[in-house]
Amino acid sequence: MKCLILSAVIGAALFVSGCSTGSVKSTMLAAHSETTLKNGLHILTIPNHSLPYVSIGLMVRTGTADDPISKSGLASLTASLLSRGTKTHSALQIADEFALLGSEFSSDANRDFMYFSSAALAKDQSKLLDLFFEVITQPTFNKQEVDRRRHEVLAEIRRDYDQPAWVASRIFAQSLYGSHPYARAGIGTLRDVASIHRNDVVQFYSSVFVPNNCDLVLVGDWDPKTTAALESRLSNWQSKALVPPVVPQLAKIHGENILFVNRAGLKQTEIRIGHFGIRRKNDDYQALSVADVILSEGFNSRLVREIRVNKGLTYGIDASFEALKDIGPFVVTTNTRNEKTGEVVADTIQVLKDFRDKGVTDQEVADAKSYLRGTFPQRIETPSDLASQLMALRFYGVSESYLVHYDENLDRISSRDVNHVIKKYFHPNNMRIVVYGPKSPDLAELRPLGAVEVKSFKELAVGL
Repeated sequence: MKCLILSAVIGAALFVSGCSTGSVKSTMLAAHSETTLKNGLHILTIPNHSLPYVSIGLMVRTGTADDPISKSGLASLTASLLSRGTKTHSALQIADEFALLGSEFSSDANRDFMYFSSAALAKDQSKLLDLFFEVITQPTFNKQEVDRRRHEVLAEIRRDYDQPAWVASRIFAQSLYGSHPYARAGIGTLRDVASIHRNDVVQFYSSVFVPNNCDLVLVGDWDPKTTAALESRLSNWQSKALVPPVVPQLAKIHGENILFVNRAGLKQTEIRIGHFGIRRKNDDYQALSVADVILSEGFNSRLVREIRVNKGLTYGIDASFEALKDIGPFVVTTNTRNEKTGEVVADTIQVLKDFRDKGVTDQEVADAKSYLRGTFPQRIETPSDLASQLMALRFYGVSESYLVHYDENLDRISSRDVNHVIKKYFHPNNMRIVVYGPKSPDLAELRPLGAVEVKSFKELAVGL
């Protein structure tokens, strides 16, 4: 399901059960414990002895938005290089060692944080810990491996240039966020990635891969003696002072600003329409998720019904708030036949204006709540799913009561509450609009909608 996007998917486990009082249902979180080592590493332990299996996950509280200026892609590149050689194992040997445990080392870097995980049978938990933390704390960043991975990333970016949806989303992020870190591409740009060398990787790693910038989650059939020995096992991993990033304020949007990016030969036109949204730590998050469902989830949603079903202007249209550590974006994403570009943009804006001005009905809210109530268990149905929710909530400073009282808080949301957040967070008169397609006579149809700036893809490609 779409709804408001939770920034990342991270592995681990936490079991739940439901309890009801009357018609109100609460979620009971399984027993779990927390501790912080002397070096500052925060550890969440979630025991589950039903299966002889353990998993481990490490969150580094630094993401791609924290890449240095002119070095976009550095966090992502660094994360992917950890398993490509340590002081005692080559990249191939590391892969073989994890394979012998029936496991692998997974890494991911998103805007707000990086996450690393692995799992194995409980009997191999000591070996798993040794290997996992060898990769985390002892990477060598061999120059040949850095160069090889850099060339792989550059090839990926070049392939992305041929994906119109990716290009349009990148242009929209830059148009919306300007100098803010959320404008940067997580994978990096061709220019920036080409400039990254081993020293950049080593410096970045040493500044952020420190225990007081990390959260560890241990899930499953862990032996208490093994987890108790983590203090001595990680004694050489020392904390460091952290320098908080300086994040510029977001510039206000005035009016409907249209950026038309011309690229000859495109068979369809990609369209992005939106504005700034919310931080994840926002008390209106759940009510806004109800509004989001009504707007664009399913064939009976406002946007899908009007733009796709009634008018047949697109095969798909989606709208969502991406709630992040800082203010995330609200984005409408769609594409259409080149000759229908102006019509799609105008009609989409009109749907958003009607949504804000006329609000939603009691029946729409009831249907959306029913949908959310039905899909919520899917988001926490496996131990890994629920633990990922818990870890992300803690990163964003949201109480676990969000999970515990999800259903009962959802029940309390009224159409009045939903209409309140719609008026508060939807701004259809002040938006950024990106149109990515071949220049056509329909360009004239965009001018009545707002100020139109026209650029060619070649002008922007180097900075994507």
